[in-house]
Order: sequence, then C-alpha cells, then structure tokens
Amino acid sequence: MKNKKTRYIFITGGVLSGLGKGVFTASIGNLLKFKGYKVFIQKMDPYFNSDPGTINPYQHGEIFVTNDGTETDLDLGYYERFTDIKTTQDSNWTQGKILSQLFSEERNGKYMGKTIQITPHVTNKIKEKIILAGKNSKADFVITEIGGTIGDIESQPFILALAEFIRKNKSSSMLIHTTFVPYLHTSLEHKTKPTQHSLLELQKYGIYADMLFLRSKDKLPQNIFTKIAEKSILEKNMCISVHDFANIYEIPMYLNSINLSETILKFFKIRNKPIEFERWENFVNLLMEKKEKTINIAMVGKYVDYIDAYKSIIEALKISCTYNKVNINFDWILSDDIIKSNVGKKIKKSHDGIVILPGFGKRGFEGKVYVADYAFRKDIPTFGICYGFQAMVVAHAKRKKIQNATSSEISNKGNFVIDIIKENKNLGGTLRLGESRTIHKVDSLLYKLYDESLESYERHRHRYEVNPTYVDQIEDEEFVFSGFSSDENFVEVCEMPKLKFYLGLQAHPEFNANPLRPHPLFEGFIKSVIKSKYK
Repeated sequence: MKNKKTRYIFITGGVLSGLGKGVFTASIGNLLKFKGYKVFIQKMDPYFNSDPGTINPYQHGEIFVTNDGTETDLDLGYYERFTDIKTTQDSNWTQGKILSQLFSEERNGKYMGKTIQITPHVTNKIKEKIILAGKNSKADFVITEIGGTIGDIESQPFILALAEFIRKNKSSSMLIHTTFVPYLHTSLEHKTKPTQHSLLELQKYGIYADMLFLRSKDKLPQNIFTKIAEKSILEKNMCISVHDFANIYEIPMYLNSINLSETILKFFKIRNKPIEFERWENFVNLLMEKKEKTINIAMVGKYVDYIDAYKSIIEALKISCTYNKVNINFDWILSDDIIKSNVGKKIKKSHDGIVILPGFGKRGFEGKVYVADYAFRKDIPTFGICYGFQAMVVAHAKRKKIQNATSSEISNKGNFVIDIIKENKNLGGTLRLGESRTIHKVDSLLYKLYDESLESYERHRHRYEVNPTYVDQIEDEEFVFSGFSSDENFVEVCEMPKLKFYLGLQAHPEFNANPLRPHPLFEGFIKSVIKSKYK
C-alpha cells in the first residue's frame, strides 16, 4: 500500500443486540490480516463501569485479559483468535473509563474552568482513543466495534463522536452497520422495516452506512437486497446477507467467498492483494469433518448457568479437539452443589476428563476441592485453571494432614496455603494481571508439554498465590510444583507425574489458544483423555 495512512472501519449494530458484531469485526480483521495488511481492533463499550473486571460474569461473560494486563470484554477473545494479533489497553474503552479520565483532567485544571459537556469534551476524548489506536499500532486498518445498539441512551456520545470523526476523515473511514431482518411465519415474508428504522436512527446523527450486514436465520432472497439497497441508497453488493452458521469459524470463509475484503479495499481505493487463506480453510474443514471418537468432559465451576463466562476455555478445548479429530461434549456442573458425600455422583463414570474452572470468592470453592481430591483418587485426567489450580493445592494439603488447610479468600481462620502475598509487587491495585514468565522444572510434564522449553509466558488474573511457607510441606514425590514465576517466588504450576494427567496452573492459558496454533497444555490434556478412554 503506497499511502501508509491508517484507514478506519467502524462496526455498529441496530434493531437488537446479540447479532454477532464482535465476530464480524474479528472476521473482517481476519480477511485483511491474511491479505498481508497490518490490523488493529478495538471495542468501545457504552456502559459506565471503568472496565469489565468487576462486572458479574452473568452480565457480560468472561473477562478477557490482554498481555499488558487490561481486563476487557470477551469480544477481544474473538479478535485475537481470528487474527492472531495481540490486543492492548488501547483495544477496549468503556464510557466509564473515558469519563473517569475526563473528570480527572477537569479536576487538574486542564479545561481552565470551562463547562464540561458531551460535545465537544466527551466526543473529543472518544475520537482521541480511536486516533491513538492507529498511532500506537501503526496499523493499515483500525477496526472499531461500537458496543450496544443504535438508539440506546448510553451509546449516544459514541455515535456523535463517530459522526464527527467520519465527517472530518471521510476518505479514510468506512461504516458497516449490522441489522436484523426478521421473517414472519404468519405472512411468509421477510420484513425490512426494522433495518430502515435503524438506518434512519443513524441518519439523525448525520451518518450514512457504507455497507450493511443483514442478519437472518437463512440466506435472504434477492428482492430483499434490492429493497434494502434502494431504501439505504447503497449498491446491492454493499448489502451483505449473513445467515446462521454451524460454527463461527466458517464466517471468514463465507465472507471471503463473496469477496468482502476486495470490496472493502476497493472502497478505500487500495490495491487488492492475494489472500493466504489455506491454513484457515484447512482448520475449518478439519473442524467440520465427521469424527468417530467422542470425549465427555466435566466442567466444574460456579458460573456454569452462563457458559460465556468460560468462552476462551471452551474455544481452546474445541480447537485442540479439532486437531485431535475427536468430538467433545461438555457437562456443566455447578461446584456449589458438590459436597464430600455426593462428589462421586456428580462426577460420573461417563466423564472422561475434568476441567476445574476459574472463579473468585467463597461460593463453590469447597466443591472444587472435593472434585480435585476425587479426580486424584480415581485417576481421572484433570486440568485445573487459576482457581482450579488453587483447589488442587488445597486438596493435596489436606491429604498431607495440614490442619484446616484453606485459602484466605474463603475463610478468616485456618492454615492459609493460599494467601495474598504482601511481597508481591506485581499486584498493582488488587489483582496480578497480564503476561508473566514461568520457569519450568526440567523433565516435568510441564516442560515436556511446552516442547522441552525451560520457560513459558501466560496471562494472569488473580489476587491470591500459593503461600511459600507451605511449599515444602505440600510438595512430595506424588505432587510436584513444576513451574515458578521468573523470580521463583511464586508457584505457578502443580502436577502429579504418576497419574494420567493431573495438572493445574495459576495462569489462564486459554487466552493464548488460537485456531492455527492450539495451546500445548490443552493439547496435552485432550491427548491424555483420548488415550485414557481409547486404550
């Protein structure tokens, strides 16, 4: 691309929420990335929380953590998995975080006593974050998803900012609006009025969509394209039908088949490039391939009624199952309901493996400890992540007769084998966040799974650590601490070498799993489950 200025693509949504803007944003990034362009993706969230970090997972699903330690929306997981880029603190801005910065600047006298208003102050701050993303990333394309739905009160400052930005940067901006086209079974027809009204709502702000993504259950008939194109003053090729797919990884392939990236490049008057799409297509074909083997995994956690709370873990497991040519069934088990007397009923003979899931707080932790102990006694392949790792440590501490072994997160008395370590300088505010280096014990399972590497880099999100005071008491020939933080102050990984697979780690490896690069720990777990079941 001769002209190196950054182009900006904005994705908005109308009619209703849940149309898949995040997946479409990631898919556009996918196509442009595989054409050789540098891509950066960000999401603007209209809610007033400073970040998703303290939002209940039942509200917005999992908290995705970036390498630089930013707690973000789960859509950033789609961005990373689809594009293999690393998102940053520039990738997710909530209205709360933007207003917080604005209020701080006002208190410090930056605005010289002026009245602070939505326009220009809030809108300028939003535009500043969009421009900053392009400047810091030096990307060819910055793709910005605007959360929420056109017409929402909270979204108004973002739509106003968008209107101002596009007006001043028309040649380098493209707006893609996502709407829903319902089908009425009573009259046997699709209805375009919701889309028309959504576009009118945009036009109130002086914004005209350059392209439409039209969501529906099935492909839309040509007459619907014609009608919507006429009403929106767009060419028919700028109205894209996006129907439901069996899996989200097909969507970039579908968009590629209708030459979406070529259409976007033509819009910006940028020369087309050949796309290197073979690896992605191979993955999707492998994913869709009929498989003879099936494994059943018990997923033990406290947010199992809303499985988006564990979105990246689910995808990491599916990716590894794809490459190992096996189907996976998830059995979601609420850890709150598990006690010592019923753990053998909750964990069934049909379960081929167990994942002890992350979480915070007292609720459900004891149930995870009982599962960790049961898995050890029955030698069921088990993978503990973050809080699941801590449950494994507490379970073994109890087996070692450490009286009242527990975590200070759930109790104010007992022997705290899991505790807040005051010397941990990485805690920042309240959490240890972001990527850090782990040193591996040579010849451990951890060492072998990482292809005999002496180190690994994974992302963290937790307050509590294994208490160094108890490490020597807990560790033995059966239960080994095989990974330590780079200064060797903190235990990162536990494993039981004599079992089929029993490994837990303090970090969140799921954030680094990628469709074109399955994560070695999930790979190791899935392989062990298959080996255990199909001896």
